[in-house]
Amino acid sequence: MRRHNQIKNKNKNKKNELTKIFVEEILKFNKAHNIVGRFSEKEINLLDILDCQSILPYTSSAKRVLDIGSGAGLPGLIIAIHQPQTEVTMSEKNKKKAYFIKKTIRTLELTNANILDEAVTPTLITESKFDIVTARALASALKIIKMSKHLLSKEGKFLLMKGAIEKINEEVAQLENNTYSYTIHKTKNKETNRHILEITKK
Repeated sequence: MRRHNQIKNKNKNKKNELTKIFVEEILKFNKAHNIVGRFSEKEINLLDILDCQSILPYTSSAKRVLDIGSGAGLPGLIIAIHQPQTEVTMSEKNKKKAYFIKKTIRTLELTNANILDEAVTPTLITESKFDIVTARALASALKIIKMSKHLLSKEGKFLLMKGAIEKINEEVAQLENNTYSYTIHKTKNKETNRHILEITKK
């Protein structure tokens, strides 16, 4: 039991250290390229890192995750850092942001993360399907489903990071009720009013 706790603490410390380096990389790159809209370590930790960590309880059992429009690697790199058993693919068509993700993957020595430097479209072909497709502040749920549903595995689901509940209700009203079911999860981060919209095929 003691040995188990030591390993657990060691893994936790490693994840915390990698997350800290990730934030440092964002701050350095952001000075010249403005890849996120925040410029202090405190803001990034509170509004980006902790925010993205709120998705982790819902992705822990996934083997393969696709993060669409990943930006600075949020939430994709957070998932890759905290869940080394999960293969994370991040798509980002912005060349500066894609370069940052690629560079950070190397810096953090993440063997379970990769970057797809193009947009996800209905014609995009990948080697295999994904258990989870996620996106953060990218587009409406319907638009994300249309562009990526062909990449989802048979038992897969969408986990979309959304804001105010009123806006989410507007988006789910657009879904085909006979095709999709959904669950709205409220996260603990009060600063961002974050909700996770989980969508599955019926």
